Amino acid sequence: MRPATSILLLTTATGFGFGLLAWLGAYATLGLLPPAARVLLAAGITVSLIFASFGLAASVFHLERKERAWRAFTQWQSSWLSREGVAAVLIYPVAIAFGVAFWRDGQSLWVRLLGATTLIGSLGTVYCTAMIYASLKPVRQWHNAHTAPDYLLYALFSGAVLFAALRTVVLGAPGAMASVAAGMAAVAFVAKRAYWRHIDQQAPLATLAAAIGMPNGKARALDAPHFSENFILRQMGFTIARRHAARLRRLALGIGFALPLLLEGMASLAVAPRASTLLAFACAALGLLIERWLFFGEATHVSALYYGRRV
Repeated sequence: MRPATSILLLTTATGFGFGLLAWLGAYATLGLLPPAARVLLAAGITVSLIFASFGLAASVFHLERKERAWRAFTQWQSSWLSREGVAAVLIYPVAIAFGVAFWRDGQSLWVRLLGATTLIGSLGTVYCTAMIYASLKPVRQWHNAHTAPDYLLYALFSGAVLFAALRTVVLGAPGAMASVAAGMAAVAFVAKRAYWRHIDQQAPLATLAAAIGMPNGKARALDAPHFSENFILRQMGFTIARRHAARLRRLALGIGFALPLLLEGMASLAVAPRASTLLAFACAALGLLIERWLFFGEATHVSALYYGRRV
């Protein structure tokens, strides 16, 4: 599939935003936010909603008829895309009410309930985004048991990295969040390796021979269906050279997960915590953009089989 810049920004930015919001909700639910952390929570909710808004706004530019974007909210009973939009909009008033309640009352029962709702709503929105792709049976690289858990994991990882950087800027130290971010980076590294191993070893979704009733035979097209590239080939038949994919995979693992793991480990040991956490955030953002580009670039739609592509 051809990676669209708007979708790369959507899935990456909303991961940071809703991931940070999920950690803020978890901290409040567990009573780990002291009353003195009002500025931290207010800043965290503001930053998370800015990231989420930027990602959602970027997605509109992917639409051909942008004036009809509102229709995406009408099919929530059957469409994961619509559910994502509804969930994303509903989390805004909950997050704002969560921040206001904490600012006024500190750690009250209402704050914990709103924190838990914010946590569930944020992860629910990310899950809806993941299911847009995981539910597509014609794309074998997406329709598997890795896609949805990985989306949630990367959101928690990116949110933890952003939370550690924000906490350092506001309070002067990342606290335990640096260790949490380092742990999430390690888990995300392993999960990404497992996903790539799975799609590399996965059998083709279909073959040209099977499509014409010869599952054990071989077949090839005598003539190309078209003399020039068309929409399906541009969007569904996008291919990336194996050597480029291997290089980008190494960059995604190194910049996106290994460097944040190292930098957050340094921050947890009080080694230049401000510089370490901010650099870890920058590396995670760049690495996740590369990872997300590969997620789309390596995906093959079954319709490309008609044009002689392997799916």
